[in-house]
Amino acid sequence: MVRDVELPTIPGRKSAVLVVLGLAAYFAYLSHLGFDEVTASLAEVDLAIFGLAFLLSLLDVVFNALSWEAVVRELDYRISLSDVFLIYMSSIFLNNLIPSGSVSGETARLYFLNKVAGNARLESSTASVAVTRIITAVPFLLGMALGLAYLVIWYEIPSWALTTCLSMILLMASVGLLFLGVCFSESWLLGIANLVIDQAERLLRRSVNRNFYCGITRQFQASIFLLKNRNGPIILSTFWAFCGWLSLNLVAFAAFRSLGVEIPIFAIFAVYSVIMVFQNMPLILPGGLGIVDILMIALFTAVGVSLHDAAAVTILARVAQLWFHTLLGGISTAYLLRKVAKGGDKLSASRSPATGP
Repeated sequence: MVRDVELPTIPGRKSAVLVVLGLAAYFAYLSHLGFDEVTASLAEVDLAIFGLAFLLSLLDVVFNALSWEAVVRELDYRISLSDVFLIYMSSIFLNNLIPSGSVSGETARLYFLNKVAGNARLESSTASVAVTRIITAVPFLLGMALGLAYLVIWYEIPSWALTTCLSMILLMASVGLLFLGVCFSESWLLGIANLVIDQAERLLRRSVNRNFYCGITRQFQASIFLLKNRNGPIILSTFWAFCGWLSLNLVAFAAFRSLGVEIPIFAIFAVYSVIMVFQNMPLILPGGLGIVDILMIALFTAVGVSLHDAAAVTILARVAQLWFHTLLGGISTAYLLRKVAKGGDKLSASRSPATGP
């Protein structure tokens, strides 16, 4: 059972301050661009088409949840798709409020998987999360490469934008290959585990049960190899990951169409791949608020969109993704916490001694 994983705590005051700072920086940038011009672009939005952006944003999470479910079910976990969706939604909520390079969200996935499924094991739960991280990175790498090739052939994009896109491709590919190497190499994996244990012992100033944690590390690798040999679930998971990636990009496409702005979908592939890499980095501001928005505007401008239309589309896309996901994720987290509490109450009641009438 997963006994040592705890749900990350949201630093309410700190997060609130950082959100205010991010919004202040973003509004200062919009003021520099010209509020009136950006507002004029937003006034042209077709709400019916923009409504599709919210549906596509929701489908993005549904497809990614299906991708994870395909892996989780292969590990014999008893959990419904609706619970998998809610857990995935909760992980997005925590990622958006706790800047930690997605670590907070992945920890939440492990925590709720244990509490809801009931038969979760630390090593296999971690393996399911690790495998889906690898799988969901594949469409982003391919999409970025395809989008960048399209931009190089058909556009004269600024050198800074080209350098940024190439750097993100190299960064994602390097991190992905390193992660794969660690997962499939026992010496690397145990070496990292021992390094972490050494640091923990130094910080805590007490010994850690090294055999126990190294045993979990070996079991984690065994789960990785088990999933590697199950082609059917991996192919299905990859299919849903591609569907999720496409839905994510179509959110921006719908936002552009709602303003009547034409843009090739391949250009969105390149821009969004870079944006998602930045959003998943452990930036100081929650959800990359302000930093990601300004970068998105700059990249869309670099591929030929007018400055004010790029700013308007960025606002619409972030409302349909960052803020919409954060809202639904908060509701999902509250629901899951209530469900876990009720499950704990029932378990306590079942263990209490019987009393007479």
